[in-house]
Amino acid sequence: MLEVLFVLLIFTCVLLHELGHAIVARRFGVETRDITLYPFGGVASITSQPGPLGELLISLAGPLVNVIIALLVYPWVTLPDFTKATAPEVSLGARFFLTNVALAVFNLLPALPMDGGRVLRATLTLLQVKQATLIAARVSQVLCVLLAITALYLEQPMLFIIALLVFLGAMQEHVRADTRIMAAAFKVEDAMIQRERLESFSHGTTVTAALKTALTSWQPLYPVVNGADILGVINREDILEHAASQSDGYIGELIDRSVPRIEATASLTDACTILEASARHVIIVTRDGNYAGLLAYDRLADFLLMNEIRQKIPKDDDLEWSPPL
Repeated sequence: MLEVLFVLLIFTCVLLHELGHAIVARRFGVETRDITLYPFGGVASITSQPGPLGELLISLAGPLVNVIIALLVYPWVTLPDFTKATAPEVSLGARFFLTNVALAVFNLLPALPMDGGRVLRATLTLLQVKQATLIAARVSQVLCVLLAITALYLEQPMLFIIALLVFLGAMQEHVRADTRIMAAAFKVEDAMIQRERLESFSHGTTVTAALKTALTSWQPLYPVVNGADILGVINREDILEHAASQSDGYIGELIDRSVPRIEATASLTDACTILEASARHVIIVTRDGNYAGLLAYDRLADFLLMNEIRQKIPKDDDLEWSPPL
């Protein structure tokens, strides 16, 4: 029974940790989309990337919650003597106190995407260090390798798994930083799919008619228009899902009307930020307020990948010619 109570208390502390992030994020105008709890921690998904000062304070808020909890329970806790040769008995209160201290310390390790890694990145950015995310990601990967080696030496498989997950998270942050650096050289109009190349539905199209198109088209989603205006988008999966029950219904009743929008002349980096924050992974592109096309996450990734490949392929002038033997 005490073990169950201890687990519930720890999950409550993890939840409060993430709520600390969410409350401070809201002070900077950043909304939290959801909070996911895991056995070894939690993740608060925010809808946009704050500035460096905001990221610094938001990242510190979570560990600070654990520190406050530890300070509140400390007067009523008797800590065991770990210097004895025999393993000491640890009370529930002492375990609760030590776990909160461990959560605060562990989360402040300078490893992305943990809080400490974000603190490091925000600090480097405030100090105007170039490529702060890349530096923080490299530090994170080195630290994770050291943690993994330590876990193997101490025969702690859970620590090894955590080190591996954090290492993969650091790689993801590294890729995201590389993507933003590459995207800065382009505008949204360079990567978008123009409206003329997209199959679209009018808002009065029936689900049955849309189904015929969806079964023969390569497009994963379709814009729904009313004349020259776009009302929203609909996925192929949504069309298939409603085909049986609402075959006589109209597509205009099923579309997602809350898709974010961006100007065609905006930086592709801005589009990356919106796509990362959006659960839909698609943006409506406008030109002078008028519908101009769509930019999907997959399309953006392919565009940047192809440009990276082009940069690595040598030009004819760079090729060295050697006479045949």
